[in-house]
Amino acid sequence: MNPTQLKRFFIVLAVVVVFWILAEVLGGRHDDSETAFVLPALQMSEVDAVTIRRPTGTNSLVRVGDSTWAVNGYPAAEDQVQDLFTDLEESIEAELVATGAAVHGRMEIDSAQGIFVQFEKDGEVLASVVFGKRGRAYNSRYVRIDGQDHVYQFTGQLTGAVDRNETDWRDKRILSIEPDSVGRVEARRSEGAYTLIRGDNGWVIGRGGETDSAAVHRMLTQYNSLEASGFVTPAQVDSTDFTRPDRTVTLYGLGDETLASLAFDSTSAAYWVKVESDSVIYRILQWKANQMIPVDSTLRASEGG
Repeated sequence: MNPTQLKRFFIVLAVVVVFWILAEVLGGRHDDSETAFVLPALQMSEVDAVTIRRPTGTNSLVRVGDSTWAVNGYPAAEDQVQDLFTDLEESIEAELVATGAAVHGRMEIDSAQGIFVQFEKDGEVLASVVFGKRGRAYNSRYVRIDGQDHVYQFTGQLTGAVDRNETDWRDKRILSIEPDSVGRVEARRSEGAYTLIRGDNGWVIGRGGETDSAAVHRMLTQYNSLEASGFVTPAQVDSTDFTRPDRTVTLYGLGDETLASLAFDSTSAAYWVKVESDSVIYRILQWKANQMIPVDSTLRASEGG
């Protein structure tokens, strides 16, 4: 390479370097001004309504007290609502992956397929975000601000929260009875009925029959923080029948006051359960119902024990 060619080479190289530097500087400014995206880190106290509208239905979370929420008119699980706002606080900047609306359909983030999440306070919309399908990275999802075309890949726990259905949001707590507060249990199964009575020397079954204290304790712990696996749907209500329940159980306190009375209506793999004075019909899996009302033989002390 002669001196003239070498000189031209360095001139071309210098021009390329200058253009590269300009592209980096201008590109960085563009990213900072137009591609930066952070989900709104809203506090629970700043919001009184959250609407999550999916193609398959809408979940409307509404504040009904200082720390109490309802979902579609039913009591909501406090921990689920708290997790939603915790995820918002821990949200991070997302990665820009598209700038035009042409890809919205493919990323399932258009008006027909997207999951619209809107936060409100006193009727004023604080933020509205649209979530699409899962992204390439683990625990990620495509997201955009409602009304804007830019699409981002967001990574965080919030990607799973938007998938919750009404049952996931609802409060599944049925009872919370401490085993030590129970003085008597009256249970009935298709195999027969039995009564457990707390005595000075422990529990007895029937007319003074000895019990397996560990088995009785396991039974009573089922009623401590008892939760349902689901709820009856409007379409299933007519199929339930509590006029002649398949099982019943009543727990009495140490002063013989009624702590709870439950009726069970069997299905193929579960039970519909209704608590006296409660209009909600819960779903409990069969194995759980068997632990709540075990066969009386499993509660009796073994011979020689």
